[in-house]
Amino acid sequence: MMRLLRILSLLALSASCALRVDAQEVTLPLAEYDGLRARANPAADPVAAPPAPFALELAEIGIKVAPESARVTQTLRFTLYDDEWRTLPLGEAGSMISADFGGGEGRVETVEKGWALQVRGRGRHEVKLESVLPVTRDEAATRPTWRFALRAPAAAVVRGRLEMHPGVEDVETEGSAVVDRNTDGSWRFAMPAGVAARWTLSGRAVVPRRAQLPLRFEATSATASTLTQTRFRVLGWVQVRVAQGRLEELRIPIPAGLKVAGVQGPVEPDWRLDGETLVLKPLAPVEDSLAVEVNLTGEPRDKLTTPLLIPEGSARTALFAKAYLQGDGILSLADRGAARVPDDREAAGFPESLKSAEGRLFAVTDAARPPTWEAAWSERTEMLAAQIDRLVVDVAAGEAGRASYQLWAEVRNRGAQQLSFTLPPGFELVEARRDGAPVIPGVPGVPGASGTSSGALAVPLLTQEAPQVVYLLGVFALPLPPGEGTFEVPLPALSAPAGKVEVRVILPGGRSYELTDASRAGSVAPPPRIAARQAANAMAQQVAWSPRSGPPLAGAELFPCPPGFVGISAAWSALSANPSALSLRAKNEKEKVQWF
Repeated sequence: MMRLLRILSLLALSASCALRVDAQEVTLPLAEYDGLRARANPAADPVAAPPAPFALELAEIGIKVAPESARVTQTLRFTLYDDEWRTLPLGEAGSMISADFGGGEGRVETVEKGWALQVRGRGRHEVKLESVLPVTRDEAATRPTWRFALRAPAAAVVRGRLEMHPGVEDVETEGSAVVDRNTDGSWRFAMPAGVAARWTLSGRAVVPRRAQLPLRFEATSATASTLTQTRFRVLGWVQVRVAQGRLEELRIPIPAGLKVAGVQGPVEPDWRLDGETLVLKPLAPVEDSLAVEVNLTGEPRDKLTTPLLIPEGSARTALFAKAYLQGDGILSLADRGAARVPDDREAAGFPESLKSAEGRLFAVTDAARPPTWEAAWSERTEMLAAQIDRLVVDVAAGEAGRASYQLWAEVRNRGAQQLSFTLPPGFELVEARRDGAPVIPGVPGVPGASGTSSGALAVPLLTQEAPQVVYLLGVFALPLPPGEGTFEVPLPALSAPAGKVEVRVILPGGRSYELTDASRAGSVAPPPRIAARQAANAMAQQVAWSPRSGPPLAGAELFPCPPGFVGISAAWSALSANPSALSLRAKNEKEKVQWF
């Protein structure tokens, strides 16, 4: 039995050895073997390219501001994703004085819009830059003010700290920077990438150097006087321009006979009078300019001197004035004094209240000789039973010595039956109208007569307060000087005073013409508007032409100026029933020099 067991063990061991030898000798085709080997040893995955060659992550900026300059320290943190040279935009922060690349390769270059950082080396880097910014001082500001400008780098985050010298109380920026104050007195800020900001540092308010000098100022003063039968009102306007020092009080002497009714402007409402002097206190001391309006009242008067408001202490005061009579009367110039016609530039800065006031503006050149006016009221004089507000005369002359002559008179009638005209000698009447309706003029003082060789005509009037327009057209002799010389265009004498006279003269070309009295120069407005009305009294009805006598003529206009002719215009306040003739001067044109 034991022998049998040993034989069986040997047989099992032999079979096991045979199986092991068969497994080690397995063979495969070469192509399959190479495929299995390649699958067992795969290649490494390729490295992905970075989304950008660099990333400028953070810019920490420290600014220390001195009175003359500011020192800027920038700490830049960035990552380079390859080993190539890369350019990082840095903005603009003055003049570079140092750069620390932390052992890396790099340099700072100037580009079109500030600085650029040239660096190389894969990985994260930290660079420190130092520069100096100029700081400017605003000498004209009422507070100590310093300014500087800075452009931020194109970093994902831009933040910083602002330290200032003693005396700075406030910080403002013009741009997108956000500023906040720290508890230690410094300021922190944040800015968008690449944005330029202008910084303004302000200190405690102080008086500028100019304001510490002695007070010196100039003034412009204008008054508009309005006279009625029951009241005399004056609108005054004074503008003060401070050249140096500070104006803390404005003193204006008030003309005799006037009282202060009110004051408008940037002054304290509690104005006061020191005797006959108005004392005004501005809301704040004035270092540039101050303008106020003063309302004055007084008793009515028949003769008045143009009131003037001249501030005390003014180095020079430009004076302007208007005068106007409101009601049934006329204001005549008794003494012109020292006055002239101002130009448009002088009146450009007046307030609207003064521009819209009635009356013609004039400039007073000597405060000791202001113009004097006299008032004539309708109930005190027979002359003012009728009054001419506007007299418009239009003359067209030719070389033959004859001229066409037309005029318009805008009349207000309170009882006169007719308006008389004394026209130039030899005047031949062509047409006469009143409010557009034809009329037959008569001879003054001769009922039923029509026309006269002496040029005296009388046009019947309607009795009404509303204005009515009288129109005359004719021809007369107007010889012109053969060469250089003066000549006159006659104006009609009237039975009622004319408030304003406007004259236009059309003359042949080939010569130049000018007014002998340049102060009369002015523009001529269109003729008065004509409104048809029914005759209101018997005399006017009798002399009005019958509608059957012919078709009504169209409303007359100013003469057209033919090509080659010259037009001269004049306008002035006549305040007279006998306005003086318009004097003109003719000059020969200079011969042109021919160049060969």
